[in-house]
Amino acid sequence: MNGQSSSIRKTAASFFRMSWAVSLFLQLLVSQALFAVEDKWQDVERIVAVGDIHGDYDNFLEVLKAADIVNRRGNWIAGETHLVQLGDVPDRGPDTSKVITLLKKLERQAQRDGGRVHVLIGNHEAMNIYGDLRYVDPGEYQALRTRNSRRVRDNYYETDIARRKQANPEFVADKAFRQQWEQSIPLGMLEHRAAWSAEGDIGEWVRQHNAVIKINRTLFLHGGISAEDLVLSITEINEQIRHELNGGLGEEPGLSEKPTGPLWYRGLASSDEEIERAHLEQVLATFDVDRVVLGHTPGLGTIVPRFEGRVLIVDTGLSSYYGGFLASLLIEDSEAFTVQQDEKVPLPESKEGLLPYFQRIAELEPNARALQARINDLTAPVD
Repeated sequence: MNGQSSSIRKTAASFFRMSWAVSLFLQLLVSQALFAVEDKWQDVERIVAVGDIHGDYDNFLEVLKAADIVNRRGNWIAGETHLVQLGDVPDRGPDTSKVITLLKKLERQAQRDGGRVHVLIGNHEAMNIYGDLRYVDPGEYQALRTRNSRRVRDNYYETDIARRKQANPEFVADKAFRQQWEQSIPLGMLEHRAAWSAEGDIGEWVRQHNAVIKINRTLFLHGGISAEDLVLSITEINEQIRHELNGGLGEEPGLSEKPTGPLWYRGLASSDEEIERAHLEQVLATFDVDRVVLGHTPGLGTIVPRFEGRVLIVDTGLSSYYGGFLASLLIEDSEAFTVQQDEKVPLPESKEGLLPYFQRIAELEPNARALQARINDLTAPVD
């Protein structure tokens, strides 16, 4: 009987060990499903892409209305359209919080109707999470002020003074120091830092997104893909950047920080096309796409096609800070158009089509001086 009991105990122990392993495996699967972020889509009939917003709610809303994405009340009307916002929502303008509130609403409404809103991570999102506040507009702090902001700042001041006195017992905080300290930390700034922290309301929302996505045969990202990052897949890039934004930076600059990283690289947007052409071919082949769409590099007040339309720069300077040029990219049935001033202008796929395209946009945007300068360059006699 004792032998039989021992056998039963061993069988039971083995069963429970196996059950625990199965349970753990299932938990891991569920965990991966919960935290996996989709980054590739196929068979999307209509795509609208909008470049850097930089805190300009009013201009962003006008662009969305012109592209038939929202109605006059800012509600989704685009059905199964995929809207891609290419990063740099914050900084330089005062309305970042309003823009994010709108984007969150549109994410919910679009998914309900079978569409999608893809808000990509740009270098300014990363900068805000890391605490680089060089470009934060004072209005962004003002927007996050509450009735408790002064008390919050006073408490932080007392904590800071205690820390300073502990480090230097002879430290004295006089009236001039207090005044200078308060100027360096305006009301709302501490709330801004809390919201943009990795665990904060905005920081967590940013970390739910991708830096790079592929829709049909088009690659979308903020800055660009450098040669050294071609060894990484789309998913590897996204997972690494989300990891870094969640406190995973090392001593060396990470993928989200380095000048050649996907949030910062400008080679495809501004380097000489003949020098960069071989690299572009590698990018297209590596990711199996026909076109790359980028933000990050404002310039001509419209969408700028490069490499015979295989690279499209959609940072039009939407924000008033950059001139307020309101345009979006429309991709329908693989054909690309600029939507600007209520016009739908086909984007050229040849060098010969570049000048007529720019001339048509200049008729719509007569105040785009950089665009006119480019036209002058293209029409100047060759020596």
